[in-house]
Amino acid sequence: MSLLYFLPDLALLALALAILTGEVFLRKHVARASFRIATGGLIAILILLSLFSTLTLPLEGVAFASYRITPSVVLWKQIFVLAALATVLISSSYFRSSGSARGTLTRPGAFYSLILFSTLGMFALISAGDALTFYLGLELASLPLYALSAFQPHDSQSVEGASKYVLMGAFSSTLSLFGISFLFGAAGGLSFESIGLAAHANPGQPFLHIGALLLLGGIGFKLSMAPLHMWAPDVYEGSPMPVMAFLSVGSKAAAVAAMTLLFLGPLDPLRSGMTGAFSLAGVLSMVVGNLGAMRQSNLRRFVAYSSIAQVGYMLLAFTGTAEGARSALQYNLIAYGATSFAFYFVISLIGKNRPEEIHSLQGLSSESPGLAALLVLCMFSLVGIPPLAGFLGKFLLFSTAAQSGHYVLVLIAAMNAVISFYYYMRLLKEAYISKPATVFAPIQLSRAAQIWTLVLAILLLVLGTCPALGEYIAGRSGF
Repeated sequence: MSLLYFLPDLALLALALAILTGEVFLRKHVARASFRIATGGLIAILILLSLFSTLTLPLEGVAFASYRITPSVVLWKQIFVLAALATVLISSSYFRSSGSARGTLTRPGAFYSLILFSTLGMFALISAGDALTFYLGLELASLPLYALSAFQPHDSQSVEGASKYVLMGAFSSTLSLFGISFLFGAAGGLSFESIGLAAHANPGQPFLHIGALLLLGGIGFKLSMAPLHMWAPDVYEGSPMPVMAFLSVGSKAAAVAAMTLLFLGPLDPLRSGMTGAFSLAGVLSMVVGNLGAMRQSNLRRFVAYSSIAQVGYMLLAFTGTAEGARSALQYNLIAYGATSFAFYFVISLIGKNRPEEIHSLQGLSSESPGLAALLVLCMFSLVGIPPLAGFLGKFLLFSTAAQSGHYVLVLIAAMNAVISFYYYMRLLKEAYISKPATVFAPIQLSRAAQIWTLVLAILLLVLGTCPALGEYIAGRSGF
C-alpha cells in the first residue's frame, strides 16, 4: 500500500523517458506531440498529488529505504510540478518561427524531457532521508539545467552564460559534497536521523558547523544568494525565456526546499549559532539585488537582480521558528512563482518582435491596456502591495523573523522593499508615461493570450485574498 505514494515519482520518470524516446518516432509532429504529452502528464501527476491530500497520510510519513513521503513533501512536489507545468506552457510558442526575436527553439522532445528530469531530481531531493540521496537529488535537479541554459548553441550569449553556469555549478557541487563529508565525520552516518541526533547531542561540534556552512554555500549558489550570485545575470540573459523562468522559480523552489529540509530538519539545533550567517547572506542579497536592478536596461538582467533581492527576503525565514519558517517559505514561493510567471508571460509577448529591453515597454498602456494592467499587478505584487499575492508572502516572511526578535533585520528588509518600489515603478513609468522613442513592431495578442492575461491577473488577486490556501499550507508544512 505504501508504494502507492511513490507513484507520482515513477510516473514522472516514465513521462520523461516516453517523451525522450518518442522524439525518435514522432519527428514529423514532435513539437505538438511532446507538448501535449508533457502538459497532460504533468496535469495528471498534479491531480495524483492532490488526491494524496485527501488520503490519511500519517504526519511521520511513509518511508521506503531512504526515500520518504510526508504531507509537507507532497506539498513541495506540487510546487515543483506547477513550476514545470508553467514552464512547459510558456515554452510552446518558442518552438514556432514567430515565437521569439532571438530565434526558434528546436528538439522539443529533448527540451521537455530535461525539464521533467530536473523536476524528478527535485522530487528525489525533497523525499531524501539521508545525505547521499539528498545530494543525488540536488545534482539531478541541477544537471539538466546546465544543458537547458545552452539550448541555443548558435547564440553566443547562451553559450557564454551556460559556460559560467557549469563552472560555478561544479564549484557549488564540490562545496555541498565537502559539507556532507564533514557531517558524516561528525555524525558517523549519512542518515538524517543520525545527523539530527549528533546535532542535538552536541550542537557546538565544529565539524557540524563547518559542514552546515559549506552546504549553505553550495545550496546558496543554486539559490543565487549573494555573494554567490555572479552567474545569474549572464545565465538569465543568455538562456531561452522558458529556461530563465524555470531557473527563476523551479530551481529556486528546489534550493529553498533543500535548505528547509536540512536547516529546519536535522541541522535545526545549529540554526541559533548560524543566525548571523543567514542574516548576513539575506541582507547582502537584498542590497546587491536591489542596487543591481536599478542599473539594468535589459529586462532579463533586471529579472535576475530582482530575483536575488527576493532571495534575501526568503532568507529571513531561517532566522525564525521552524514551524513559521516552513509555512512562510512555501506560501511565498507559490506567490512569487505565480507573479514571476505572469511577468515572464508579459516579457515573452514583448520579446516576440521587439528587443527585450525596458524601453520596449514604452507606449504599452495605449497599445495593449490588458497587458499593461497585468504588468501593474506583477510589479505591485513583487513590491508587496496588498491585496496581491506578494504582500502576504512578504508579510509572513517578515513576521517570522519579527516573532524571534530580529527587529533590526526586519527593518532593513522593509527599507529594501521600499527601495525596490523605485525600480519596479520604473517599468510602469515606461509603460504608462514615456512616449515611444522608436517605432516598434505592434504587439498582437491572440485570443489565447488575452485569456491567459485575464487568468493570470485573477490568479494574482485570488492568491492574496484566499484564506483557504494559507490554511492548506499551514496544515501540511510540518516535516
